[in-house]
Amino acid sequence: MLLPMNSPKSLAQRSLSTKLLLLTIVFVFLAEIVVLIPSVSKQRIDWFEARVEAAYLVSLALEGPRNEMMDETVARQLFSTANILGVTVNQDDMRMLILAPEIDPHGPPRMHSVDLREQMPDAMIANAWATIFSTGDDLIQVSGAPRFAEEQLVDIVVSQQALRRDLQLYARNILALSLVISSLTAALVFWALNRMIVRPVKRLTQNIMAFEADPDHAGRILVPSERHDEVGVAEKSLAAMERSIHELLNERRRLAALGAGISKISHDLRNILASAQLMSDRLAKSEDPSVRKLSPRLISALDRAIVLSRDTLAFGRMEARTLSKEPIQLRDLVDEVFDDTAAMGIAPVNNVAEDIVIHADRTQLYRSLFNLVRNAVEAISPALTVNGAGGANSGADDASDDQIGAVSVSAKETEAGLSIIVSDTGPGIPDHARGELFEPFKGSQKPGGSGLGVAIAAEIIRAHGGKIILASSGGDGTKFEITLPGKRTI
Repeated sequence: MLLPMNSPKSLAQRSLSTKLLLLTIVFVFLAEIVVLIPSVSKQRIDWFEARVEAAYLVSLALEGPRNEMMDETVARQLFSTANILGVTVNQDDMRMLILAPEIDPHGPPRMHSVDLREQMPDAMIANAWATIFSTGDDLIQVSGAPRFAEEQLVDIVVSQQALRRDLQLYARNILALSLVISSLTAALVFWALNRMIVRPVKRLTQNIMAFEADPDHAGRILVPSERHDEVGVAEKSLAAMERSIHELLNERRRLAALGAGISKISHDLRNILASAQLMSDRLAKSEDPSVRKLSPRLISALDRAIVLSRDTLAFGRMEARTLSKEPIQLRDLVDEVFDDTAAMGIAPVNNVAEDIVIHADRTQLYRSLFNLVRNAVEAISPALTVNGAGGANSGADDASDDQIGAVSVSAKETEAGLSIIVSDTGPGIPDHARGELFEPFKGSQKPGGSGLGVAIAAEIIRAHGGKIILASSGGDGTKFEITLPGKRTI
C-alpha cells in the first residue's frame, strides 16, 4: 500500500532535514549511554570509598583517650547515617571489631564481597549495573584501605538496598543533566548543519528541479552565493552548467528552425537547379561565342549550388540510427571513393594494406571518407568543383594532364583500434578556421562552400564510436586522422 507523501516514513525517506534530526537524536542517545555506563560504575566505587574513609575516621575517634573518646551512641548514629552496618579494622596483624552487623537469626541475607584493591574496569561496570537492577536487601562486605592509612585494611558491611537507591538517584540525575546538555548541543549542531549544509543543498535541489521543468527560462538559472567552500563551488559549477545548457538549447532551437526551413527550401531549390543545369547544357552548344564563353561559368555555379543543396539535405536528414555493420575490405572502399572523386590533375594514392578489414557500416563510412577526400581535392585545386554525381566538372576537359597535387589514404592498427589517415598536398587550413572546423555551416573556407563535409564525416565517425581529429595542417598539406574501434586483420 502506498504511503501518503506527508507520512513520517515518507518524510524520513525524502527530507534531508528529517534524516539529520533523526541521526542527531540517535547519536545523542548513544552519547548518553557512553557517558552514563562508566559514570554509574565510578559512582559505586566512590560510594564504597567514602564509607571506608568514614568508618576509619569513626574507629579512630572511638579508640582515643577515655576523656576524648567519642560516645558510642554518636558513633552508631554516624554509622547509621552512612548506611554502614558493620566495621572491622585490621592493624598490625590485629583484627578489631568496631561495629557488628545485626544479622537476622531466622534467615541471614546473602553476603557479597567487594575488594576495592582488585577491581577490574569490566567487573566494576558489570557489578554496578547488576546492583541497579537487583532486588532484595543483601549485604555487601567491602574491603579497602583508607586514603591516608594505606597500610591498614578496613572491612565494612553495607546494605545493597541503600547502595541501589543511591545509584538509581545518581543515574537519574546524570541522565537528566546529560540530556539537557546533549539536547542543547544537538540543537545547536542541528541548527548549524541545517543552516550551513541542508538549506544550501535544498536550494540547489529546488533549483535543479525548477530548471529541469523549464530550462528555457533564463530566470531559473541559479545565482551563486558568496560562499567559497565546497557548497559555493557546487553552486558556481551548477550555475555555469545551467547557463551553458540554456545557451545550447537556444542555439539548438534556432538551428532546428533554420534547418527545417533550409531543408524545405533546399529540396525545392535542388529541383530548380537541376532544370537550370539541363538548360545550361543547351547554352553550351550555342553558336554565339559570348554565350559559349559564359556557359562554363554558369555550369560551375550551378554545380556548386547543387552540391550545397545536397549537403544541406544530407546533414538535415542525419539522426540517430542503427548502423548496419559488416566486414569491409578497407582498401576496396578507398578505391571506390577515389573513383567517385576522380579529378584531372589530382593523384589519388591508396596506401591501405589489402589485408585490413574493418567492421563498420559501409554506406556511412563511404560518406565520411568521400567528404574528406572531396574536401582535399577542392583544397588542392580551388577552381575544380566536384559535382553531385562525384565526377569531374565541365571544365575538366580543358585542364592539363600535369598533376598538381595528391590525396592519399593510409591505415594502421593501434592499441585503440584502427587509425585511418587522409592527407593532401594542399595549402593547409588557416589557423583562425581550425577552431570551427567541425561545426556545421562554419567550417568552410572556400567560396560557395557549405561547411558540412567535415561536420557530416565527424558525425558518422562518432556514431561508430570513434573520433576524427585534425592531425596537422600547414604549407605541406593537411592530414586528418580517424580512429575507429574494433580492428581486424585477415
